Amino acid sequence: MNYTIEDQEFDIKFRYQFCSFLGPMEEERYAQKIFVDIVKTDDSGNDIQIIGKASIKIMLLSQALDDNFDIFQIFDSDSYTMRIGEEIYDFDLRNIKEDLQRKLFGDDIMINPNICIFERMMILPEYRGLGIGAKFVKDRFHFFSSTCGLIVMQPYPLQLEAVGPNGRTDEFEKEMGYESMEKNVQKATKSLKDYYKSIGYISVRGYKDLMFLVPCKRNTSLDAINMNEMIIKRKSKQI
Repeated sequence: MNYTIEDQEFDIKFRYQFCSFLGPMEEERYAQKIFVDIVKTDDSGNDIQIIGKASIKIMLLSQALDDNFDIFQIFDSDSYTMRIGEEIYDFDLRNIKEDLQRKLFGDDIMINPNICIFERMMILPEYRGLGIGAKFVKDRFHFFSSTCGLIVMQPYPLQLEAVGPNGRTDEFEKEMGYESMEKNVQKATKSLKDYYKSIGYISVRGYKDLMFLVPCKRNTSLDAINMNEMIIKRKSKQI
Protein backbone atom coordinates (compact mmCIF):
# COMPACT_ATOMS: atom_id res chain seq x y z
CA MET A 1 0.00 0.00 0.00
CA ASN A 2 1.59 3.29 -1.08
CA TYR A 3 1.07 6.81 0.25
CA THR A 4 1.92 10.26 -0.97
CA ILE A 5 2.23 13.48 1.02
CA GLU A 6 -0.23 16.15 -0.03
CA ASP A 7 0.23 19.78 1.05
CA GLN A 8 -2.99 21.63 1.81
CA GLU A 9 -2.73 25.41 2.01
CA PHE A 10 -5.38 27.49 3.74
CA ASP A 11 -5.77 30.80 5.49
CA ILE A 12 -7.24 31.70 8.85
CA LYS A 13 -8.86 34.68 10.47
CA PHE A 14 -9.33 35.66 14.09
CA ARG A 15 -12.85 36.77 14.97
CA TYR A 16 -13.00 38.87 18.15
CA GLN A 17 -16.34 39.25 19.94
CA PHE A 18 -17.39 41.14 23.05
CA CYS A 19 -20.52 42.60 24.58
CA SER A 20 -21.20 45.75 26.55
CA PHE A 21 -24.31 46.34 28.61
CA LEU A 22 -26.12 49.44 29.79
CA GLY A 23 -26.59 50.07 33.48
CA PRO A 24 -24.55 51.22 36.46
CA MET A 25 -20.77 51.03 36.29
CA GLU A 26 -20.09 47.77 38.10
CA GLU A 27 -16.90 45.71 38.10
CA GLU A 28 -17.77 43.82 34.90
CA ARG A 29 -17.71 47.09 32.97
CA TYR A 30 -14.01 47.45 33.79
CA ALA A 31 -13.12 43.83 32.97
CA GLN A 32 -13.94 43.42 29.28
CA LYS A 33 -14.17 39.75 28.31
CA ILE A 34 -13.29 39.08 24.66
CA PHE A 35 -13.98 35.75 22.96
CA VAL A 36 -12.05 34.71 19.87
CA ASP A 37 -12.86 32.18 17.16
CA ILE A 38 -9.93 30.95 15.08
CA VAL A 39 -11.54 30.30 11.71
CA LYS A 40 -10.27 28.34 8.70
CA THR A 41 -11.29 30.17 5.52
CA ASP A 42 -11.36 29.59 1.79
CA ASP A 43 -9.59 31.73 -0.83
CA SER A 44 -12.37 34.31 -0.67
CA GLY A 45 -12.23 34.64 3.10
CA ASN A 46 -15.43 32.71 3.70
CA ASP A 47 -15.68 30.60 6.84
CA ILE A 48 -15.02 26.87 6.46
CA GLN A 49 -14.55 25.69 10.04
CA ILE A 50 -13.85 26.98 13.52
CA ILE A 51 -10.55 25.27 14.36
CA GLY A 52 -9.71 27.07 17.58
CA LYS A 53 -11.07 29.24 20.36
CA ALA A 54 -9.50 31.65 22.82
CA SER A 55 -10.49 34.20 25.43
CA ILE A 56 -8.82 37.25 26.88
CA LYS A 57 -9.81 39.90 29.37
CA ILE A 58 -8.90 43.58 29.25
CA MET A 59 -8.72 45.12 32.70
CA LEU A 60 -9.69 48.75 32.07
CA LEU A 61 -7.85 50.06 35.11
CA SER A 62 -7.12 53.49 33.62
CA GLN A 63 -10.84 54.23 33.46
CA ALA A 64 -11.40 52.65 36.87
CA LEU A 65 -8.73 54.87 38.44
CA ASP A 66 -10.30 57.96 36.85
CA ASP A 67 -13.68 56.87 38.24
CA ASN A 68 -12.14 56.04 41.64
CA PHE A 69 -13.58 52.53 41.36
CA ASP A 70 -12.32 49.79 43.68
CA ILE A 71 -9.56 47.92 41.77
CA PHE A 72 -9.76 44.93 44.10
CA GLN A 73 -13.44 44.55 43.23
CA ILE A 74 -12.61 44.45 39.51
CA PHE A 75 -10.08 41.63 39.87
CA ASP A 76 -12.38 39.86 42.32
CA SER A 77 -15.12 39.58 39.65
CA ASP A 78 -13.52 36.31 38.48
CA SER A 79 -11.42 33.66 40.26
CA TYR A 80 -8.76 33.53 37.52
CA THR A 81 -8.27 37.30 37.39
CA MET A 82 -8.23 37.42 41.20
CA ARG A 83 -5.40 34.88 41.35
CA ILE A 84 -3.39 37.00 38.95
CA GLY A 85 -4.34 40.22 40.71
CA GLU A 86 -3.11 38.93 44.06
CA GLU A 87 0.19 37.98 42.42
CA ILE A 88 0.96 41.18 40.52
CA TYR A 89 -1.07 44.06 41.96
CA ASP A 90 -0.67 46.29 45.02
CA PHE A 91 -4.26 47.20 45.83
CA ASP A 92 -3.22 49.80 48.40
CA LEU A 93 -0.93 51.66 46.01
CA ARG A 94 -3.32 50.99 43.07
CA ASN A 95 -0.51 49.87 40.78
CA ILE A 96 1.35 46.69 39.87
CA LYS A 97 3.78 45.64 42.59
CA GLU A 98 6.94 47.75 42.74
CA ASP A 99 9.18 44.67 42.62
CA LEU A 100 7.50 43.36 39.47
CA GLN A 101 7.47 46.79 37.82
CA ARG A 102 11.22 47.12 38.41
CA LYS A 103 11.93 43.65 36.98
CA LEU A 104 9.78 44.23 33.88
CA PHE A 105 10.41 47.90 33.14
CA GLY A 106 13.70 48.71 34.87
CA ASP A 107 13.95 52.45 35.46
CA ASP A 108 11.03 53.13 33.11
CA ILE A 109 7.45 53.56 34.31
CA MET A 110 4.47 51.50 33.22
CA ILE A 111 2.54 54.45 31.81
CA ASN A 112 -0.61 52.60 30.76
CA PRO A 113 -2.23 50.89 33.79
CA ASN A 114 -4.53 48.68 31.68
CA ILE A 115 -3.71 44.96 31.83
CA CYS A 116 -4.51 42.29 29.24
CA ILE A 117 -5.02 38.84 30.77
CA PHE A 118 -4.66 35.90 28.39
CA GLU A 119 -7.09 33.30 29.73
CA ARG A 120 -7.05 30.31 27.40
CA MET A 121 -6.43 29.07 23.86
CA MET A 122 -7.69 25.83 22.30
CA ILE A 123 -6.77 24.47 18.87
CA LEU A 124 -8.17 21.24 17.46
CA PRO A 125 -5.66 18.35 17.36
CA GLU A 126 -5.38 18.14 13.57
CA TYR A 127 -4.38 21.83 13.37
CA ARG A 128 -1.72 21.89 16.07
CA GLY A 129 1.95 22.34 15.21
CA LEU A 130 1.20 24.60 12.24
CA GLY A 131 2.07 27.90 13.91
CA ILE A 132 -1.55 28.99 14.34
CA GLY A 133 -1.23 29.63 18.08
CA ALA A 134 1.84 31.81 17.55
CA LYS A 135 0.01 33.83 14.91
CA PHE A 136 -2.89 34.39 17.27
CA VAL A 137 -0.57 35.60 20.03
CA LYS A 138 1.03 38.09 17.63
CA ASP A 139 -2.34 39.19 16.23
CA ARG A 140 -3.67 39.80 19.72
CA PHE A 141 -0.48 41.70 20.59
CA HIS A 142 -0.93 43.86 17.49
CA PHE A 143 -4.46 44.89 18.46
CA PHE A 144 -4.12 45.28 22.23
CA SER A 145 -0.51 46.27 22.95
CA SER A 146 -1.30 49.94 22.42
CA THR A 147 -4.21 49.83 24.86
CA CYS A 148 -2.50 47.82 27.63
CA GLY A 149 0.71 48.39 29.53
CA LEU A 150 1.14 44.72 30.36
CA ILE A 151 0.00 41.33 29.05
CA VAL A 152 0.00 38.47 31.54
CA MET A 153 -1.04 34.83 31.69
CA GLN A 154 -0.92 31.87 34.05
CA PRO A 155 -0.11 28.94 31.75
CA TYR A 156 -1.90 25.78 32.84
CA PRO A 157 -2.52 22.67 30.70
CA LEU A 158 -6.23 22.59 29.87
CA GLN A 159 -6.27 18.78 29.88
CA LEU A 160 -5.61 18.91 33.64
CA GLU A 161 -8.53 21.17 34.50
CA ALA A 162 -11.09 19.71 36.87
CA VAL A 163 -14.36 18.64 35.22
CA GLY A 164 -17.77 17.89 36.67
CA PRO A 165 -19.30 14.44 37.19
CA ASN A 166 -20.78 14.54 33.69
CA GLY A 167 -17.43 15.26 32.06
CA ARG A 168 -16.89 18.14 29.65
CA THR A 169 -20.12 19.65 28.42
CA ASP A 170 -18.70 22.15 25.90
CA GLU A 171 -19.00 20.60 22.43
CA PHE A 172 -15.80 22.17 21.13
CA GLU A 173 -13.78 20.97 24.12
CA LYS A 174 -15.03 17.44 23.53
CA GLU A 175 -13.10 17.49 20.24
CA MET A 176 -9.84 18.63 21.84
CA GLY A 177 -8.48 15.14 22.50
CA TYR A 178 -7.51 15.89 26.09
CA GLU A 179 -7.55 12.19 26.96
CA SER A 180 -4.45 11.55 24.83
CA MET A 181 -2.46 14.52 26.15
CA GLU A 182 0.23 14.51 28.84
CA LYS A 183 -1.23 13.98 32.33
CA ASN A 184 1.90 14.61 34.40
CA VAL A 185 1.50 18.13 35.82
CA GLN A 186 5.21 19.01 35.83
CA LYS A 187 5.88 17.73 32.30
CA ALA A 188 2.73 19.25 30.80
CA THR A 189 3.28 22.63 32.46
CA LYS A 190 6.94 22.79 31.45
CA SER A 191 6.05 21.96 27.86
CA LEU A 192 3.41 24.69 27.81
CA LYS A 193 5.75 27.28 29.30
CA ASP A 194 8.51 26.33 26.85
CA TYR A 195 6.07 26.86 24.00
CA TYR A 196 5.02 30.33 25.14
CA LYS A 197 8.65 31.27 25.81
CA SER A 198 9.51 30.30 22.23
CA ILE A 199 7.01 32.83 20.88
CA GLY A 200 7.98 35.73 23.10
CA TYR A 201 6.56 35.38 26.62
CA ILE A 202 8.99 35.92 29.48
CA SER A 203 9.17 34.60 33.04
CA VAL A 204 10.12 36.73 36.03
CA ARG A 205 11.91 35.49 39.12
CA GLY A 206 9.55 35.45 42.06
CA TYR A 207 6.49 35.07 39.81
CA LYS A 208 7.09 31.52 38.61
CA ASP A 209 3.44 30.73 37.83
CA LEU A 210 3.04 33.68 35.47
CA MET A 211 4.39 34.75 32.09
CA PHE A 212 4.42 38.23 30.58
CA LEU A 213 4.59 40.29 27.41
CA VAL A 214 5.75 43.89 27.76
CA PRO A 215 4.28 46.01 24.94
CA CYS A 216 6.74 48.88 25.29
CA LYS A 217 9.77 46.62 24.73
CA ARG A 218 11.05 45.10 21.48
CA ASN A 219 10.25 41.40 21.25
CA THR A 220 12.37 39.61 18.66
CA SER A 221 10.48 36.31 19.05
CA LEU A 222 7.17 38.00 18.23
CA ASP A 223 8.82 39.93 15.40
CA ALA A 224 9.93 36.64 13.84
CA ILE A 225 6.37 35.30 13.51
CA ASN A 226 5.34 35.68 9.86
CA MET A 227 1.73 36.80 9.61
CA ASN A 228 1.77 36.85 5.79
CA GLU A 229 2.32 33.16 5.13
CA MET A 230 -0.45 30.68 4.41
CA ILE A 231 -0.92 27.75 6.76
CA ILE A 232 0.37 24.49 5.27
CA LYS A 233 -1.11 21.23 6.49
CA ARG A 234 0.53 18.02 5.32
CA LYS A 235 -1.70 15.02 4.84
CA SER A 236 -0.94 11.43 3.84
CA LYS A 237 -3.03 10.22 0.91
CA GLN A 238 -3.33 6.59 -0.17
CA ILE A 239 -2.56 5.89 -3.82
